Amino acid sequence: MGERSLREVLAGDFARLRGRPPGAFGIARGFFDPRFCPVLLCRIGGALSTAGWRRLSAPWFMLARVVFGLEVARQTRIGPGLVLPHANGVVIGASQVGSNATIFQGVTLGAKDLDILFDPSKRPVLGAGVTVGAGAKVLGGITLGDGVTVGANAVVLEDVPAGCTVVGIPARSVGESAS
Repeated sequence: MGERSLREVLAGDFARLRGRPPGAFGIARGFFDPRFCPVLLCRIGGALSTAGWRRLSAPWFMLARVVFGLEVARQTRIGPGLVLPHANGVVIGASQVGSNATIFQGVTLGAKDLDILFDPSKRPVLGAGVTVGAGAKVLGGITLGDGVTVGANAVVLEDVPAGCTVVGIPARSVGESAS
């Protein structure tokens, strides 16, 4: 995933939300929408961290954590078009999240073992257009291909090929994704 400017990724995030029904998302209200504001806070924190302003980035991530219950690792690279319908309880400690991802409440993306120093090889990589259902856990140095759907409360511990739907504990494929 190439490096994009803050403006480009925010435009992608905003564009996905503007696709909602008319009147549901006005431009002025957009920055305070509970589906956009936590993403905005993390994007600002991420941009500051990438620019070398790690100390200035910390308050932005902390604000997202305290106000919205969203924890995002500074090192995580997230493509444009991220949607968090309900950010509460979401932990994004993945190495990379592709464009147009949808992550529901209570999701954990992270390492299987204690990884204080953030080793990307121990963290999941999500492809473009991935949807992770409420309460799901995606753990370890695995890859979810483009267009994967992870069912609610599934625990994914192995790679998932593009276009598959996985459910259960441990997660198993139940066919191709609808989208």
